[in-house]
Amino acid sequence: MFKKSDKPLYGNDRFEGYCIDLLRELANILGFTYEIRLVEDGRYGAQDENTGQWNGMVKELMDHRADLAVAPLAITYAREKIIDFSKPFMTLGISILYRKPNGTNPGVFSFLNPLSPDIWMYILLAYLGVSCVLFVIAR
Repeated sequence: MFKKSDKPLYGNDRFEGYCIDLLRELANILGFTYEIRLVEDGRYGAQDENTGQWNGMVKELMDHRADLAVAPLAITYAREKIIDFSKPFMTLGISILYRKPNGTNPGVFSFLNPLSPDIWMYILLAYLGVSCVLFVIAR
C-alpha cells in the first residue's frame, strides 16, 4: 500500500503495510536486499482460459522478472502447480461464532424468550381480535 506523506517518497520508502514490514524483517534476518516494484498490469495473477497465459505477479515470477512476490495472494491449485508458496501468514478461514451454552437447563417456557413480553401481548391481542371478528362474520 502506498504511504501517505507530505514530501515525495522514492524507492522502497513509498510503501507501507503488513506485507512490507514482513519483507523488511525477512531482509534483515536473511541479509538480502530488495527493490519493490509494482506489476505492470496491476493484477495478482490469473490464467486466461483461452490462451492459458498468466498475468500479474504470477507471470512476473514465471518469466523470471521477479524473484519474489509479497502480497496477500490466495493459494489456489492452479497457482500452486506453477509457482512455490511459503507457509501462509494470514489464515483467516470461514468460521461461525456462537455463544457458549450456560450450564442450566432451559425452562418450560424458554420458547418465549426470542420475543419480548410486549410482542407476545400484541400477538395475543391480535389473535383475540381476529377471532372475535371471524366469530361475528360467521354468524
